Amino acid sequence: MAQDFFLATQDALPKLNQTERALFDYVVRNMDKVKGMSIQQLANDRYLSKTTILRFAKKLGFTGYRDFTHSLLITEHRVHTAAVPDVLHNKPYADEYLKNVTEAVRVLPENKVERVLEFLARKPNVYVVADENCNDIGRYAERLFLGLGLRTYFPEVPYQVTAMLDLIRDGDLLVLLSFSGEDRTLVSTVEHILFEHKPLCVSITRADNNTIQNMSDVNFYVFADEIKQNSINLTSRVAMLMILELLVYRML
Repeated sequence: MAQDFFLATQDALPKLNQTERALFDYVVRNMDKVKGMSIQQLANDRYLSKTTILRFAKKLGFTGYRDFTHSLLITEHRVHTAAVPDVLHNKPYADEYLKNVTEAVRVLPENKVERVLEFLARKPNVYVVADENCNDIGRYAERLFLGLGLRTYFPEVPYQVTAMLDLIRDGDLLVLLSFSGEDRTLVSTVEHILFEHKPLCVSITRADNNTIQNMSDVNFYVFADEIKQNSINLTSRVAMLMILELLVYRML
């Protein structure tokens, strides 16, 4: 019986080689697309052999490719059908909540972490930009980087964003926080910055193929059940906070 993709693969991740890890990241970012692909289509898309794809699926713990895609289907459906009433009346949701948080930390690619740590060691100026739903995380991120002794700026209102555009330079660190990765205002701001300068862009977004992720030099992805109530986005941002803390604590 197929089970949640992230639960099924948690023990196999450390055993993946570089090619398999890249394929895993691609699957996570494009789950909605991959779940409907045949093994030949996925092989062609990633310029790999069918044997490599099948070996990858089995290494993750699946009996075969069909079992692999069925798990993706179950997981993708679960993520997109989450709702507050289900959460409130489902006691096991606490387990799902904790699994999403720990999964985001467990799948952190060490090479990406090291790249950010090496860059932080240069003492760059840090600019934190968040979409409306991540403002609280942005404020805390500012505090974390200030704790490292870095000059840090978190613009919260439009005129502060405009001022930031005149300040940021090549060699600075630009931290982007957006669960959806598709906020139009944030995308426009990043486009403006990258047209003029080349800071290191580090983003934290949800685990799919999104605009902010594609614009970033380094992307860390998080998992969460999307929850909206009364037109307010209540999706958990805890995993974002944990990744930021881990990066800063590693520097300490």
